[in-house]
This record gives sequence, structure tokens and C-alpha cells, in this order.
Amino acid sequence: MKRWLFVALTVICQLLLGATFLFSGFVKAADPMGMEHKLEAYAQVVGEYIPWVASVFHAGTVYLDFPVVFLAATEFLLGMYFMLGIHQRLTTIVGTAFMVVLTLLTLFIFVYDPVPDCGCFGDAIVLSNGQTLLKNIVLLACVIWLLLGRQYMVRFMSRRIEWLSTTTSFIYIVALPIYTLWYLPLIDFTGYKVGTDIRTGLLGNYVTHYVYEKNGQQLTISDGEEFPDSTWILVSSESEELAKPIIDDFSMTDEVGTDIAEEILQDSSYTFLLTLPHFDTADKGCSDLLNDVYDFAVDNGLKMYCANALTPENQKRWSDRTGAAYPFVTSSAETLEAMVRSNPGLVLIHDGSIVAKWGHHDLPTEEVLNFSVLNQLVKDSKSPKQNRVYIWLSALYIILLLLGVVLDRLWAGNKYYRRIRRAQLWLSGANTEENAGKENNHK
Repeated sequence: MKRWLFVALTVICQLLLGATFLFSGFVKAADPMGMEHKLEAYAQVVGEYIPWVASVFHAGTVYLDFPVVFLAATEFLLGMYFMLGIHQRLTTIVGTAFMVVLTLLTLFIFVYDPVPDCGCFGDAIVLSNGQTLLKNIVLLACVIWLLLGRQYMVRFMSRRIEWLSTTTSFIYIVALPIYTLWYLPLIDFTGYKVGTDIRTGLLGNYVTHYVYEKNGQQLTISDGEEFPDSTWILVSSESEELAKPIIDDFSMTDEVGTDIAEEILQDSSYTFLLTLPHFDTADKGCSDLLNDVYDFAVDNGLKMYCANALTPENQKRWSDRTGAAYPFVTSSAETLEAMVRSNPGLVLIHDGSIVAKWGHHDLPTEEVLNFSVLNQLVKDSKSPKQNRVYIWLSALYIILLLLGVVLDRLWAGNKYYRRIRRAQLWLSGANTEENAGKENNHK
């Protein structure tokens, strides 16, 4: 096989592995709590055989915070190394070991189906267990190719400046999940994004096309368009799916067993929904702010519910510890975990749409609880903007990395130019001496 073909296949493997690891690490860093819920599901499966594992590894604890940050950083750095072709020996060895373990794990998941999906890409891209296994087999083949043919890997950054890519990538990929764990994800991959109409999220979005006929002519009218007069006869109709459902569940059951979800979604005013999926890992220190929100709701004729997945005993313990006077409604822990990546969290719903979300570290204070602020949140939710912290953090990382690559290539180009120039001068000098020798011999 020709050398150029080896190099081409190697570059394809580098880029495929680099892009996959970069994206996987970024998703885990952008939504670490989502990955913690996946790991907690694994812990519950292992806990059937080793009970202490299920009792220790819960989302929102340091026992899963650290592994998720470590896993995100490892994948992201591996992806960066593959893309730039640096630290080749370390990258191919660690990458091969990583993919062998992941492939065996996904093979086990595919055969025994202990969890619905492995969560390798979080909620950003949900793959079936079969799709995940196929993906890992392809990646394993790619990394073995690189391990055996490391000499064909293309380096896009010199050893002189490798430290820059490592340092900037490490700071970025560690700072992102730490900030996100303290507040809320800077990118929301769930179906409960700010601006989402929950009713549309549950049912999906459809449009119906109607075919009318008159005097042998046909006319197609869609929902929202002006319908023809009564002289036209409806021949057929067909529904077209514009958007698939993105929300699996939004059931809220009150103390007497009535589902009040529709009542919440039909309310044209404001409804505060406190989400409390678990008692043991919930932050009880924010109870005063939550009580202030409830006081504001009561004073202004608004509704506030505590949507929880607690046992009746834990509901009472929460009320006793926090002085909660708001009513409780029951929902599933999975729904509440997806709704807000915080325990507890707070959601503001207006006319069926999510207009704001807060984590337990940035709950609204009594000073900002007024209708002018709430009305502005409604306006902002219709065209949500990306968090400035994420924009600045990502922009700084990308600029530093690109600047390093450009300066490195300029330095390498200048070095190459100097070598060529020295060679030209040497050849020019040699030719001059040769010509001078010929002239002396001629004389």
C-alpha cells in the first residue's frame, strides 16, 4: 500500500477519534449533573450485587462530581491530542485502553440491557445500546490503527508549544463543569429548555394539510391559512410532523391523587414550580429564599408547588426542617432531574412555557421578585440568549488555542524558510567558487 494512503487513513482516524472524544468530553463538562444521573443508574445496577455502591454513589455528591469532571477532562484532552497529533505514544496507548474498556462495557450493556442507554453523549445525542456498541467498535478499530501505525500520524503542532494546548484545554474543560455544578448547565440539552412550550414538547408539533376540490380543480390548504368557501368539497387531509415530542412526562399529582399538570399549563399567569427529586442530597440551606418566593406568590395571587419524588415521611421531614408552607405535588424523580439540574431547583412557568430556571445557589431574592422582572423574563424567554460566561470562556479558549497554532506554524515556516535560504546561499557560494576555479584554470 502506498505511503500517501497510509497517511490519509491515519488522518481520517485522527480526526474521527479527535472529534468524538472532544464532543463526548464537552457534553459531560457542559452537563455534568446529567452524566451523574447516568452513573447513578449504573451504580444502582452494581448495587444489586455490591449494596454499598448504590448507597454511596448518588448524583450531587462528591463521589460522582469528581469522576465526572475527571472523565470529561480525560476525554476532552484525548480528543485534542488526537486532533493535533501531539503526545502520540501516550495518546494512542491511553486511547486504546480507554476504547477497549468502553467497548467491553457497551457489549455487556447491549447483551444484558441493564440501562436504556449508556449516556456517552448525555442528553445531547441519545443512542440505542446497539448504536453505541457499533460506534465503539469503529472507534476501537481506528485507535488500533493509530497504535500500530503511529509513525504515519500527522502532527499539527510542534513539541515546542504542546504545553499551550494542554494548559488551555485543561483549564477550560475543568472550569466549565465546576461552574455548571455550582449553578446550572450553560447549555441545556434536555427537553425543558427556557422558552419551551411544555404542551408542544409533550405532544410534538404537527400541521394538517387539507385537499379541497371544485369543478375538477384541487386546492391544498394548511393549518393557519384561510380556508375556501363552502362551495369547495373536502377530499382528504394529512398530518405532517414538524417536530417530535421532546418531553416524556409532566405529570403532577396532588395530595388527593388528581393530576394538576393541565391546570398548571393552562394558567395564563405565573406558576412557580419547586423541584425536589431527592431528600438526602437536597440543599436545605436555601429554604429561606424558597419561602420568600412562596410569600411573594401568595401575596400576589400566584401559585407555587413543590414537585417532589419523596416519600411521605421525607416530605414531612423537609417541611419540618425548612418551615415549608407551599403545597406538595408528586412527580417522578427522572422528570424533576431533567427539568432542573439542581436539587432543589426552581422553574417559572407562564402560559404553559418555561420562562426561567434557577439552581439552589442562585435563587431569586426578595428584591428582584416583582412583576416587571417576571414580565421581562417572559420576553427574554422567547429569544433566549447564550450565557455570557460560556461565550467568554469558550471564546478565550478558542482564541488562545488558535493563536498558539498560528504562531507555531509561523515559527515552523520561518525555520523552514531559513533552512532553504541557507541552502540557497551555500549553493550560490559553491557555484561562485566553482566558476572562479574554472576561470583560474582557463588562465
